Amino acid sequence: MSRYRREQLNALGYTFEVVPADVDETPRIGESARELTLRLAREKAKTVAAQHPGCIVIGSDQVGVCKGEILTKPGNRQRALDCLMRYPNNTVSFETAVAVRNLDGLVYADVITTTIKFREFDLTEARNYVDLDQPFDCAGAIKSERHAPLLFEWVCSDDPSALIGLPLIRTSSFLRLVGINPLRKDDPSTH
Repeated sequence: MSRYRREQLNALGYTFEVVPADVDETPRIGESARELTLRLAREKAKTVAAQHPGCIVIGSDQVGVCKGEILTKPGNRQRALDCLMRYPNNTVSFETAVAVRNLDGLVYADVITTTIKFREFDLTEARNYVDLDQPFDCAGAIKSERHAPLLFEWVCSDDPSALIGLPLIRTSSFLRLVGINPLRKDDPSTH
């Protein structure tokens, strides 16, 4: 789980342990971004659940799509700039999946699509953004909780938190289905 997802769950008061899921994230031939991210979230939850029986497990994944091409984490400054310079005056979609696996192996899963319309911007602005945020570990080089919104014209999503890495509205809904609700900590039936 990325540090961004960890921060999201911590902010809402969830108690959890982070366990890395070693899954092959290579897209399958003909697999859409939505299918890829949902498959990976499910596989991550399944892999961790096998290592930790008796635990409720959250798996998640995020990919971006620009002009039909899947966007990954750039890893370095130059790749981040190359990615960003495809965005001016274009629309980019981010598919963010979450899978919550209960104690019986039942999986609740969904994908939230966040669409961003980027304004026109130049290389100087892109460089300044990259230098400020260093979004090398973010899908599509977009760190929405920092300076990336300065490049946006608009954003459309059913769950604004999804762009950070985890759709908290959907995740919380699934966790309530399996009996976890930080707003009911005093109620023993929700633990």
